[in-house]
Amino acid sequence: MSEAKGWEMSTPQGRTELVRLESDLAARMEMLFRRCPALHGFSVQLGSSVSRERIAQDLQVGLLLADVVWHQPLNGDQAATLVEEISQELLELVDERPEATALLRGRTFVRVLN
Repeated sequence: MSEAKGWEMSTPQGRTELVRLESDLAARMEMLFRRCPALHGFSVQLGSSVSRERIAQDLQVGLLLADVVWHQPLNGDQAATLVEEISQELLELVDERPEATALLRGRTFVRVLN
């Protein structure tokens, strides 16, 4: 990501903004995993880089939610609710911070066990 939201990543201001965005993303993912104890992990992919069977939902920002994995068996409604919760969190982030789209692309998020 060389430029986003009008700031250059090579400038001190751009690097500061990237750190803030990464921090915001990390905090949101931590809260998501707390709210969804069954969730083990997921990835965010470009449409052209993922096979159909891996796709959980189209995020409508050029990205796909894929590879959703949970710790325990979920029924269809539970799985759909979990996918919707992940999607809403990601879409809210992108709506508030459009530059996050580039940051999400190709990332995998997993629960951190302490």
